[in-house]
Amino acid sequence: MSTTLRLPTELTEFNLREPPRSLLIRGEPGSGKTTLAMTMLAAFRGQRIFVSSRVLRPELERDFQWVAPDAPDIQIVEALVSEPERVRDRRRALERAGELVDARSAAGEVEKLWLPDALTDAYSRISVGRPGMVVVDSWDALVERYLGVPPSEAARLPDRSEIERLLIGLMGRGHVHLVLVVEREAPSQLDYLVDGVVYCTTQHDGTRLERWLHLKKMRGVRVEHPSYPFTLDGGRFQCIAPLPGHLRPVLPRPDLEPDPQPGFLWPGSTQFASNFGRLPLGGVTLIETDPDIPAESVVLFCAPIFSEVARRGGRALHILPPRGNPEDVYLAYRPVVSPQEFMSMVRIFSATGSAPRGPHQAILEKVLLPGVSATAEGVEPRMPEAVRFLNEGLDAGIPSVSFVFVSGLAHAGVGMAHPYTPENLPAIILRTVESGQVHAVLVGNSADPLLAGLREMARVKIEMHAKHGRVFVYGRSPITPPLVLAAGEEAQPYQLIRIV
Repeated sequence: MSTTLRLPTELTEFNLREPPRSLLIRGEPGSGKTTLAMTMLAAFRGQRIFVSSRVLRPELERDFQWVAPDAPDIQIVEALVSEPERVRDRRRALERAGELVDARSAAGEVEKLWLPDALTDAYSRISVGRPGMVVVDSWDALVERYLGVPPSEAARLPDRSEIERLLIGLMGRGHVHLVLVVEREAPSQLDYLVDGVVYCTTQHDGTRLERWLHLKKMRGVRVEHPSYPFTLDGGRFQCIAPLPGHLRPVLPRPDLEPDPQPGFLWPGSTQFASNFGRLPLGGVTLIETDPDIPAESVVLFCAPIFSEVARRGGRALHILPPRGNPEDVYLAYRPVVSPQEFMSMVRIFSATGSAPRGPHQAILEKVLLPGVSATAEGVEPRMPEAVRFLNEGLDAGIPSVSFVFVSGLAHAGVGMAHPYTPENLPAIILRTVESGQVHAVLVGNSADPLLAGLREMARVKIEMHAKHGRVFVYGRSPITPPLVLAAGEEAQPYQLIRIV
């Protein structure tokens, strides 16, 4: 199941609920409020009105070209006029109306007259008995323009809070969803009056921008995920749900390499290659992670690399984290290789040293290695088979990969006469890739001191961070925009969604 969504499921449910419902979209300028509001309007199944108090129709049609095919019947009410209506003018009209209308029998009709013309125009376009949605962008601009009166007259006229109470009260008598876009960051009376409140925010770290949607209030809607990262790539709103809770990565069929380049390993994924490039043979990729990043997410991210190595007849060495299960490695490879191919091309080191059990015991016994390779001077050799296994399988032009969880190395080094250190570990890794036909992928916690020496030698540097149940991926070398790791569709093992 894909984890990229046009709208959060909670807002989709809001759209489907029986009107009337009211929603506030709040956020700073440029945070994606208008695109979110337009997306909600396009997804609504009913009559749709967009009241624009900031930009003219041609600008909307230019900026949201995707709306027309998705929702050709969206009506636009332009609230930008050269001589704006004023609430003081409305007071004069109501004074005259009082002479003609019995306020006791038509109080609701008289109250409507206090609203700006753009709103009454929008509501008048909704057919009786049909559900509708009215989006006002922005409510701040519309109401402040409407209330622009001299201080001497203000005391005799309704203020913004009174207009808002009247608006929400009158809306409750109809059959229309009302969505108000506001730019005031501080909560106001509206936050309490409406049924739902959504905050659009942006976060900057100096070089990257992240976009987040936060569901602060959703009356009557169950909130499964209160925060969603989202992107505006292509002028469209697209949010990202968390990865599945029980993730079991499997190797996909690798994407075909468009133009083979000597000295580099194709990573098996066009998305990986377009963001991080190809992997230099004889080089190192370092993936630094938060403690909350599950190992399965890292395996999912790297799975196409293993697929490409398997396709080309190379070899793969897996050094698992302390709690890693060798059987998971076999189950990941099973869709793309036979058991015989798996036994000839894969070796696994399990830091726990436990013997395999279960239906695949015979296969796993053939691929498990007894210890960790340590051939640098001053470090006790424990697994020379690992480097020998990689080197023996190196036919001309056939690459191999070493996939190492540094925590597995650290666990294996406990009790050694000369444990792994930031000083000796780089030499050990270089020993693994010195043939020039192996690429090493190292995975470690950012706080692990063993990574200090590895950062200098890595050609490709990637960070993975856990935020609100999502896995963010940042390229440090090369530098990339924020990427969110999302479940793939069809043949793709995953998607890397750029936050734009």
